[in-house]
Amino acid sequence: MAVSGRARALYQRIADELRAQITDGPLGPGDRLPTEAEIAAKWDTTRSTAVQGLKVLVNEGLIISDRPRGYFVRSRRPMVYRPQGEFRKRPLSPEMDQFLTQMTEEGREASQHIEVKVEAPSRQIRERLQLQEGELVAVRRRVRFIDGVPYNTNDSHFPLALVQNSEIMNPDDIARGANVVMAELGYEQVRALDEIHVRMPTPEEADRLQLGPGTPVAVHLCTGFTHDGKPVRAVVNVLPGDRHVITYERSREQLGAQPTIRQAGEQDLRTVVELWEHAASWLRDRGIDQWQYPPHEDRIRANISAGECWIVDMDQVPVATITVDEHADLDFWSEAEAAESALYVHRMVVRRDVAGLDLGSAMLDWASLRAADQRKTWLRLDAWRSNDGLQTYYSRRGFTHVRTVEAEGRSSGALFQRPAGQVRGLGPELRSSTDQPKV
Repeated sequence: MAVSGRARALYQRIADELRAQITDGPLGPGDRLPTEAEIAAKWDTTRSTAVQGLKVLVNEGLIISDRPRGYFVRSRRPMVYRPQGEFRKRPLSPEMDQFLTQMTEEGREASQHIEVKVEAPSRQIRERLQLQEGELVAVRRRVRFIDGVPYNTNDSHFPLALVQNSEIMNPDDIARGANVVMAELGYEQVRALDEIHVRMPTPEEADRLQLGPGTPVAVHLCTGFTHDGKPVRAVVNVLPGDRHVITYERSREQLGAQPTIRQAGEQDLRTVVELWEHAASWLRDRGIDQWQYPPHEDRIRANISAGECWIVDMDQVPVATITVDEHADLDFWSEAEAAESALYVHRMVVRRDVAGLDLGSAMLDWASLRAADQRKTWLRLDAWRSNDGLQTYYSRRGFTHVRTVEAEGRSSGALFQRPAGQVRGLGPELRSSTDQPKV
C-alpha cells in the first residue's frame, strides 16, 4: 500500500509551477513573470501567498525582484572554471593573465581589480601554508569582472618571508604569472591540492561580489607545493553558483606531454616575435640590457622562409624557439673560422614558465646532433657580452669560450663553440613533430 507524502503548501505549489516554466517551459532569461495580482487570481488565493511563492524562487537564485517593474528570470551566462588549467601551457599574452585571456577569447569584456596586503593569516591559511604563530602572509586580492559584473574573487596568499621585495608585492597584473615569479625565486610549484566547499556566502563575500539573496558559492581552495613538498601558496577562489560551471578534465595521459620540435612556417612569425618580446621583458625586469630593442621581423621572416627557424611545442602550445643556420657573422668570426664547417645558433628563447625543464639544453643538444648529421665540425654561437649569467650557462653546457669581440654598434660578441654531435643530456629529448610516438 503506497503512502502519500505530506501535502505541499499552496505557496510551494505556486513556486513549483513557476520553476518548471523557467527550467523546462516558456520563461527564459530576462523574461518577466506574472504579477503578484495575476498569480493570486489564477490560484484563487491572497497576494501575500503569491509573494511567498515568488520569494522561494528569489532565494533559489532563479528570479530577481526589480520593484516596481516586477519579477524577472535571472539571466545567466556562466563562466567555465577549469582548476586543472593552472599548470597547462597556454599561448603568450603579455597584457593579460589566464582569466582575461579566456574571457577575451569568448568575446566577453573582462577586467579585474587587484590590491596587495600584508596581514596575519586565518587559521585555514596558516594550516595550509604550515606557518608558525605570528608569521605574516602577503595577499594578492582580486575581484574579477565580466561584462561589468563581479564574477569571482581570487585571493592568493604567500608566506611574506618568501616574497618580500618581489613583484608579488606590486598591486599590478603580473604578465607571466605569479607562479613563474615563485619559480624564479626558487619555489617552483609542481603539485597542487584542490579542495572545493559549497556554502552560503559570508557578508563580506556577498558585498564584494554584489550577490543577491539565495546565491550559494563554491569555494575553491588551492595549495601549491614545491618539489620537496613545501607549501608556498594558498589561493581562495569564491565562485557564485549562478555564474560558474566548474569543469574538470581527466585522462590517462600525464600532464605536460613530451616536447616536440618543428620547422616554423609563415603563420608562426607572430609566435616567434612574442616569444622574443617575452624574453626581452623578463631581461629588462632584471636590469639586463640584452634585446632591449624591437625585434627584427624582417630577419625572422627571412629565417622562416629559409627553413632555419624552429619552434618547440608542449601540449600543442609554442614554448620555445631556436634559429640554426650556416652563416658566420663576419663582425665576430674571422674569415678562416667562417670557412670551417659549422652551424650557428641564433635567437634561442624559452618561455619562463617552462624554464625549469631546461629546454635550452635540449635545443642545444638537438642543434648539435643536427650539425653532426650535416657533417659539420662545430656548433657555434655569439652571446651578449654583458650577460655574464648567459655566458656561464653556455660554459656549463660544454661550450668553450673562444674570445670576446667588440664590434661597433653590436652588443653581442662573446664567442662560444662545442664539437658537433656532443650531447649533454641535461634537458628532455626533443622529438620531431613528424616522428611517430614511441610505443
